[in-house]
Amino acid sequence: MRLAASLVLACGVHGTTLADEVRLEGEARLSGRVRSIDSSGAVGLESPLAPEVLLLNPGAVSKIEFAVDGVEPPRSTALIELANGDLLPASVESMDENNLTVTALDSGRLVIPRAALRSLQLGVRGRKVIYSGPGSLAEWAPGGDAGRNWTFVNKGLAANGPARASLGIDTPRQFIFKCSLKWKGNPSFQISFADPLKTGSDPVDRYYFQFNAGGFEIKREASTGKRYHTVIPSSRTPDQFSSGTLDVEIRVDRTSSRLDLFLNGEPEGSGIDPVATAPDAGGISIVNMAPSGTQQEIRGIEISEYDNARARHRAEERGDTSVDSLISREDDRWGGRLTSIRAGEGGTVFTFRSDFQQEPLELAEKDVSTLFFASEKNAGPPAAEGPFILRLSGEGSLRVASCSFASDAISITHPLLGEMNIKRASVSALERPKGKTQAPDGK
Repeated sequence: MRLAASLVLACGVHGTTLADEVRLEGEARLSGRVRSIDSSGAVGLESPLAPEVLLLNPGAVSKIEFAVDGVEPPRSTALIELANGDLLPASVESMDENNLTVTALDSGRLVIPRAALRSLQLGVRGRKVIYSGPGSLAEWAPGGDAGRNWTFVNKGLAANGPARASLGIDTPRQFIFKCSLKWKGNPSFQISFADPLKTGSDPVDRYYFQFNAGGFEIKREASTGKRYHTVIPSSRTPDQFSSGTLDVEIRVDRTSSRLDLFLNGEPEGSGIDPVATAPDAGGISIVNMAPSGTQQEIRGIEISEYDNARARHRAEERGDTSVDSLISREDDRWGGRLTSIRAGEGGTVFTFRSDFQQEPLELAEKDVSTLFFASEKNAGPPAAEGPFILRLSGEGSLRVASCSFASDAISITHPLLGEMNIKRASVSALERPKGKTQAPDGK
């Protein structure tokens, strides 16, 4: 089935006018109500213009953004990393030698076998989003020559020719910057953050990344001493992103002067700011240096809070994988075996039998940061990946083999957890995995 990019399927389901947005490969976008995704990846979309649900061919859909109905998603206090790398926001109830019991995604109690667990992070709170946009062209380019070559298209900024745009904003010492880039031909982006947005050509303190035919890198500009420093180099060039799109995530900790780069959701590198004092501003500046006739787009710009301690614990080298490992909030570390999680008088209690003492440790949940579970000796091959990734509130993501949709719930088949029912309010998007970038020859 071939669908024109201008086709919009406005449908009301169960008395609501809310519509999901379906992005197809290329330029096409549809809005309607998603009803199913089968194991081959075919998407069923409901429309009043057709007597039956429209089936979009496998591979035609790149991403689905679900309508927001104003219902606050359930809050979770833990983040579970499964053996296949999926992340499940949940609240812990109990654990015995074989299973972890949690409540997850407003879908009731869920029992997860120990063999399906990789790690457990406690004390999780939702990241506060400081900015999400762009909301309009006027917000970024209020007028004059700076906004001359910009247009506002599909909730993004599109530049046809050299153009500049900026946004003044206050950011915390630790924050995450995200955006999505799209280009034709060779991109020529330069995007700065922690930028004081001063006019003129004098050196300033700021970070910026540039992406062009030569590759991707994050740099530091300093107001004194050496002006430019490379913080994170990357060998990724535009021809390694065959779709002409790229999701960028940069985690910034100005207290430790550390930056971490993710491209298409995959860790790409990290670096330390070599300048003694980190930039203290918060502005964002976008510069398109491509010539006229070469359209470049940026959308999905987001600034959010960043809990660096939690991220550091999860990413650190865990040591001996044949035993469980526990990290406390005070950065104490133990190896051994988590024997139970149970309800106590003051809250949930974790019982951990350490290799270094006879009596087991008993810690309150509020004192535990991260648990790594021992790798199972006979775990077998990793579970097969599904054709889509479900993006969840609370930093979660699940690979799904198939989905079906009701008015307020989504039924999924997960390769490790099996059948699950998830409230729509807990799901933000569903997208086809982009995977790790590859060299032009596919090697």
